[in-house]
Amino acid sequence: MANKLKIGLLEFGIRENSLNNSKKSLYDIIEYATRADELGFSRFWVTENYFSKAHDMAWSTPEMLLPILLGLTDKIKIGIAGVIMPLQSPFRVAHNYKLLSSLYPKRLDLGFVKGLVGEYDLQYFNVDVDKDSYFSSFLPKLESTLRFLREENELLKENLIIPPYKGNIPDVWYMGSSHSGLKVALQHDLNFARSIFHGESNKDYLKEELQNFRTEYKAKHGKDPSMVLTFSGCCHKTKQKALKVAKSSTNGSIDNISLIGDGSFFQEKLLEFKELYGYNEFMFNNVSRTHKDSLTAIEILSQYV
Repeated sequence: MANKLKIGLLEFGIRENSLNNSKKSLYDIIEYATRADELGFSRFWVTENYFSKAHDMAWSTPEMLLPILLGLTDKIKIGIAGVIMPLQSPFRVAHNYKLLSSLYPKRLDLGFVKGLVGEYDLQYFNVDVDKDSYFSSFLPKLESTLRFLREENELLKENLIIPPYKGNIPDVWYMGSSHSGLKVALQHDLNFARSIFHGESNKDYLKEELQNFRTEYKAKHGKDPSMVLTFSGCCHKTKQKALKVAKSSTNGSIDNISLIGDGSFFQEKLLEFKELYGYNEFMFNNVSRTHKDSLTAIEILSQYV
């Protein structure tokens, strides 16, 4: 149907529950993902984030959660949004995600982000970067990871195999809060995800830039890129209830929430976003902090996917 939407879910692992127990939140989020699969959502992405003293977060890195989510779902694509490359060993990333993709072919999304980690947290990572070299390390590490994943025959000449030999590799994504990464995505054959809800996000439509990227990408790589627009929102049965949940979930700070309303409002605005921004798929960061409200939102939105 013309008015149907392709929507996935972005999950930060932050929940509130009566037990004040982030371990329970893990099980709630697993149920949230499996229900999203049953309802027909396109993707379920989990984020990597490091915040000191974050008592309400179920994880910092969700890597160990990915095979569980893949094993408990059938069709929905599961991904990390994304691996903070300045903190990582490209060799290790390639090993882990090639193995997981070989177990679950065509279902794993591997996103790459620059990320932000404070000096307090950075000191605990045994990596060859500091605050001065942090962002400049992203591209070399990205390129190295892609080489380990893609250039199996060349690696063989160096007596190096990333097992399993002849295995599958995940769909790879550049993820950012503007179109500044389009050049890197084009050069390195990456899908593209743009966020419009981070504080520093460029919220301009920039549809022509995206259309040019799509045209150049197809000419260079012989295929269309996957492209998603990531937004935050709170969807409930009524606008009043959605606003109440949004304020409760953010301590009243709702300025960076893209959409607040009922299901028909979300459908109307996402169809508008589709026309204005030029994206055909959306990732929904559900700001609801309780399991019940999170499930309610996707049950409502499922009639539009």
